[in-house]
Amino acid sequence: QRYVWSYLWARVVFCPSCRGEIPLSPNWRLTSGGIGIRLLPDIEKGVCAFEIVNRASKQSPGTVRNTIATCPYPNCGATTPRDYISQEAQAGRLGHQLYCIIYRDQWWPPTKSGRPRKRPKTRRGFRLVTPKDDNSAWVVQRLRELGPEWDATDVLPNEAVPLGNDNRPHNYGMSPWRNMFSPRQQLAHGYCVQAFRELVDEDRAAEALDDTRKAAWCYVALAIDKLLNTNSLLCRWHANRQVVAGTFDSHDFGIKWSYTEMAVTIEGLGLDWALDDLQDCVKELVEMSGHPDPSNGTALPLPEDTHRAVPTKQVTGDSADLLLSLDSGSVDAIVFDPPYYDNVSYAELSDFFYVWLKRTAGHVYPEWFGDYLTDKTNEAIASPARFRAGAGAPKRTRSVKELAYDDYVERMRRIFSECRRIIKDDGIMTIMFTHKTTDAWDALTIGIIEAGFRISATWPVKTESDSSLNIRDRAAARSTILLACRPKTGETAGSSSWEQVEQDVAMAVKERLPKLEEYDLRPLDIYLAAFGPALEVISNNWPIRRELANPQRPNDPFTVTPNDALQVARNEVFAARRRRISDLWANSPGDPLTEFYILAQDSAGSATIPFDEAIMVARCVGLELDDDPAKQVYERKGSNVNLLTAKRRFEQGKISPVAPSVRNIDRVHTAIALAGNSGVNSAIQWSRMQGFENDAPFKGTLEALLRVMSSDDPDLGPARTLWSEMYRERAPEPGGVQLEMLAKGE
Repeated sequence: QRYVWSYLWARVVFCPSCRGEIPLSPNWRLTSGGIGIRLLPDIEKGVCAFEIVNRASKQSPGTVRNTIATCPYPNCGATTPRDYISQEAQAGRLGHQLYCIIYRDQWWPPTKSGRPRKRPKTRRGFRLVTPKDDNSAWVVQRLRELGPEWDATDVLPNEAVPLGNDNRPHNYGMSPWRNMFSPRQQLAHGYCVQAFRELVDEDRAAEALDDTRKAAWCYVALAIDKLLNTNSLLCRWHANRQVVAGTFDSHDFGIKWSYTEMAVTIEGLGLDWALDDLQDCVKELVEMSGHPDPSNGTALPLPEDTHRAVPTKQVTGDSADLLLSLDSGSVDAIVFDPPYYDNVSYAELSDFFYVWLKRTAGHVYPEWFGDYLTDKTNEAIASPARFRAGAGAPKRTRSVKELAYDDYVERMRRIFSECRRIIKDDGIMTIMFTHKTTDAWDALTIGIIEAGFRISATWPVKTESDSSLNIRDRAAARSTILLACRPKTGETAGSSSWEQVEQDVAMAVKERLPKLEEYDLRPLDIYLAAFGPALEVISNNWPIRRELANPQRPNDPFTVTPNDALQVARNEVFAARRRRISDLWANSPGDPLTEFYILAQDSAGSATIPFDEAIMVARCVGLELDDDPAKQVYERKGSNVNLLTAKRRFEQGKISPVAPSVRNIDRVHTAIALAGNSGVNSAIQWSRMQGFENDAPFKGTLEALLRVMSSDDPDLGPARTLWSEMYRERAPEPGGVQLEMLAKGE
């Protein structure tokens, strides 16, 4: 038996030069094994056909990168202006083209013993589109016919997407909310809403809509929302895993140039899959709670603990800063995962689901869905959008980022103060937190300390798989830091001296580092984990004042913030990382630019690092990222920093064999570029002429570079050859720091 599993679509834009249709996709991969798509541009018709190929070398290159499209027609090849695609989208001229069908074969061969199988064998495959696969014309006509009725009964979400922290929906014509779905998806989801309401109305007419039936219909509404998450214009085909990646695989409104559409009504897929998955979740919740099984009235035992008494549970919808249902000093433990500063704008993303729930669950409980959209005002995140002034508003003296920081600190202080009110004096509050920027940690820590808590212990816990969609190919943390906080009791001893506390912070981090290195942590995770002992020290000594003025803060020279302790922690970690990367490099005379380049690449595990993280690395080595000479080794790309390769720097004239620099990274990069361009003998001859062959800083820098390079770095081959020929030794392996840890059983 063969059935359709998913549809792959490309957004389409007209080339401004030849007016041919450009199907947009960053790549045309279908699997990691080489199966993909080759474009067959028809110059006469101005359209592209498609062919499935079995080798990566035969696949067509992507047609869009960094919002710029490249025309695939051989007589054109033009690129579009940077804002061209968004302007076409806002004008309603961004089309859709179905280019591949994903199918699944299912069969029931007997087992080796000849017995019938309990489950079928399956195989996924890809085929080209036939005329009957694309019913877009019929869909558009059907939507037009249903339009008056559905508008009158408010079936599809026509609410406008509000301007917020992520305005890509507006930039690409996706306001109102219904425009985040293709016409096919709108029709399918509209039918779901219509059928849902009709069935609820049948229950209501039969006077069968009791509390149990209402709850059941709300679960069905959640299943429909689950289907929405895997059936929008923001879904993509994950070629490595061969699955549909949901709308929020990146926790934002990331635009997808090509998108995947799930088959909604195929048996076992679409709605069936969403309802089955929800049923499994409900069953697990029932088992965990120990509530009676409605089918026979008996209590379902808790897993592996049938004699344990079922605890009393209370669910409240109180705001975290005003827990009216809880008495003061009544709680033993508080465990929560707070908003991660500016990492995710939860309410903005929630609207994606809320506007549909209004039309399904809101038909059952209208009193729950009276708001037009979700509440953005009271959300405890650092939201710059909250402080952007409208037209004609007076100019502010502080940036929206600074105002958002202060707002987050105040909101978290109120939340933690309420936690301090309800917790017992011998209670414990455990907080999960992961964020790369010290601003986020600074804001969180101030809230904790000023609410009357001290941080008593911290642990790093690996919470993300290396294959997670949220962190793959990113300089993202794989672990979460757990902060154990205890209520402060008694009088404060008075202000502590920062000069003494600074030494205590450094000592605490040094003592913790050997333990941290026993965990399976990446450099970025180690930096974050080191924040823990630093925050423990500073919270136990708060408030803190400087005895000596800080010249970097002329307006407030004696103030100490948690950020100061985090800077000390980062300095200690970087010092330890230098030794782990290369003893020769760590013990040789260095320079800030070289240290920045190597430590930044080590921190990210690649040549791309978030800008905020790059700033912190630069500051640790005494460099300002926005000033020369730092700009000699990187390029800013949006919110990231791309470290330049030796070849790229040589081509741009930033390094030259004619005028050798005094900086070690420049010298080594020049030798690597010569090895790649003119051969290793030329590089060795130049190095000897400059006296670098026996120079410890030169050799140490080359060794350190080799150990932090990624395996796909174009500098890797020339650098390894240079090392082997110059020193007659085996070149250090990329990722050598991690390999050493594995060899030691760590």
